[in-house]
Amino acid sequence: MTMQILSSPVSNLVTCRAFHKGRDWPTSSSLRYYIYFNKYGFADRCVKRIGRKVLIDSTAFEQWLLEQAK
Repeated sequence: MTMQILSSPVSNLVTCRAFHKGRDWPTSSSLRYYIYFNKYGFADRCVKRIGRKVLIDSTAFEQWLLEQAK
């Protein structure tokens, strides 16, 4: 039996705490705000939830940030 690997875009899922390392922005409070209120579609695009664990897709964050800067 062979297993087929589905090709998907590369995503870098990290915890909120790991997401802050090496970044000055967003602060932890502003990150919570963006996630909870889905401000500017942030949670839809950049957040993955597995149970109670909240993970941030850093690749999607970079794309989201470039789109918001236009």
